Amino acid sequence: MNEALQKKALAKLADTPRLNIGVHPTPIEELRRFQQTLGENAPRIFIKRDDYTGAGFGGNKVRKLDYVLAQAIRDGVDTVLTIGGEKSNHCRATAAMCARVGLDCVLILNRSSQTADEWKPASLVVDELVGAKVHLVDNRESRQTTMHSLAEDLRSTGKRVLEIPLGASMPLGALGYVQAAQEAAAQLEAMNVRVTHMFHSSSSGGTQAGLIVGAALCPLSEAKIIGVSPDDPSEAIAAEVSQVINGLKALLEISEASLHQEAVVLDDYIGEGYGIASAASSAALKNLARTEGIILDPVYTAKAFAGMLDWIKQGRLTRHDTVLFWHTGGQLALFYSH
Repeated sequence: MNEALQKKALAKLADTPRLNIGVHPTPIEELRRFQQTLGENAPRIFIKRDDYTGAGFGGNKVRKLDYVLAQAIRDGVDTVLTIGGEKSNHCRATAAMCARVGLDCVLILNRSSQTADEWKPASLVVDELVGAKVHLVDNRESRQTTMHSLAEDLRSTGKRVLEIPLGASMPLGALGYVQAAQEAAAQLEAMNVRVTHMFHSSSSGGTQAGLIVGAALCPLSEAKIIGVSPDDPSEAIAAEVSQVINGLKALLEISEASLHQEAVVLDDYIGEGYGIASAASSAALKNLARTEGIILDPVYTAKAFAGMLDWIKQGRLTRHDTVLFWHTGGQLALFYSH
């Protein structure tokens, strides 16, 4: 990307309102003890700790909501609605951040297929603690129509409503990861580290779209960005990523020719399905915890980490590479409460 276009896009990013209530920059740590378990031909592996972003136990959604809720406040919104599962990290972060800025929050959550008798998913407990109103539906397909219906009911009473899509994966939300790429690039430069690959969990597409655009605007432009699906086929997620990228290009006034990286999404590590741990993801979660004291989540980051490890096993990542793994949070999926 030429320098003039880059400066213009970064100026647009800097001028976009945000809440600035996340904990930034999040740390980047090298996984030295874990690397020792992988053999002499393994790459250097660093981890970006976006599980430390702040509100509602952190995670990648805090960065997205930083922009989305800032615009909502400017637009006079008083009530926010969004959708997800009972264990949704996005919904938990939305509820917590709405509480932080004084917005009413309504969550439309589909019931989990895996239940624990009278125990509630920890994320659902947090949703209720921070004051969100929760509407449970039976399946994922019902969430969107229920949100629209509730939003119309609220508007009819005079409420000013914002409907946030799944994962806040919209161009405005993806700006959070355009900014995150700038943050990581500055940290890595200070560490004198050149990254060849970035791995992360990719589901609703906003994080990956933001990283692709953000990397193009900074010294991370040569790093290959690899998303690992926890649920849907790679083609479906890549299409979502591309759609959000198109919106980002419009927001930042970036030309088509200036972006050279396509969305790469791996769907080989889903296992039996969304929210169901695989043998590889369980092993990855346990091994990282026992060597580094870092806890992944069983739904997203453990499967993404397992995908990265499989690439190392296959020889697709070697000692000539340096990997940055983005920990996007979600550890509460491991826990239940009364």
